[in-house]
Amino acid sequence: MPFSGAEGTPQRLSGRHGSCSVENPMGRPLRRHAPGTYYLVTTRCHQARFFLRPESALNEAVLEWLARAQQQYPDLQIHAFCAMSNHLHLLVRDTRGELARWASYFFGNLARAVNGIRQRRGVAFERRYAAEPVLDDAALLDRLVYVVTNPVKAGLCEVSRQWPGVVLWAAGEEPEQREVSWIDRGPYRRARHRAKKRGEAPPAPELFRTSGTLVLQPLAGRRSAEAIEAREQELAAERARSGRVAMTRDEVLAQDWHAAPQRAKRSPRPACHTSERSLRQAFLEGYREFVEAFRQASAQWREGCRDVVFPPWSYPPSCPLVGFADAHPG
Repeated sequence: MPFSGAEGTPQRLSGRHGSCSVENPMGRPLRRHAPGTYYLVTTRCHQARFFLRPESALNEAVLEWLARAQQQYPDLQIHAFCAMSNHLHLLVRDTRGELARWASYFFGNLARAVNGIRQRRGVAFERRYAAEPVLDDAALLDRLVYVVTNPVKAGLCEVSRQWPGVVLWAAGEEPEQREVSWIDRGPYRRARHRAKKRGEAPPAPELFRTSGTLVLQPLAGRRSAEAIEAREQELAAERARSGRVAMTRDEVLAQDWHAAPQRAKRSPRPACHTSERSLRQAFLEGYREFVEAFRQASAQWREGCRDVVFPPWSYPPSCPLVGFADAHPG
């Protein structure tokens, strides 16, 4: 029997690649977006439903808004991306502390595109995206492999290149460029409106197709391809031992986009990903200090003190990201 197609949130790293959770003292983890940080970014569809079920229109929308988000924020580097039927993962490097603005642009526009394709209204993604720092090279390679082989792990295909959805990563030593095209909706809507006023047939959407370039940054070079292949072989061996059979492309595309897994996988959100205990401990201690500094500043803010200084790389109420110079004037 094939897998059920259940798709869930990322699991904790195992073995030497540890992950860590930190107590959430303020309802949800505080954002701390220091420039130069690598992140595993994840978001899930509302109620884990298959809104992102791969098909041509959906894949085009995903690629369009990835490319357009990169045009808006070219310094946010994409190392790997995978869109599953009910969630997606990215491995990125935030070189300028722009992740929050990038995510607002990308996820907001993608949500509108998904609702348009599915002819629905309401929330497309059920909660704020997760962005977990990745702290060392071994953990970076581990998370890249995780992102690329996610559909294989879920039993939706035998190897990642068979997944009918969008899976992206740079296999070589140099950045890879992918040409992406989409319908330029503004000019198309105006042309359609003019045709309607004149009593003419609406123009063909393909006449308004435009294009852009999506750049994927390499990570670990050839070792990434070797690690992905090794992981896919491990998963094939696991399927052979269990007697399970991966779903076919037709079975994936036949799933109802209204549907959801009977049991969506949910695991505690890690605070970071690292293979080194010392890095994990230092991260936790630094994050606790950051939270305490933010709490103290927030308390002063609520008391009416508007010149209070929030810790660097935080987001004060209704304010942009605080840079290091802002938190340490003079």
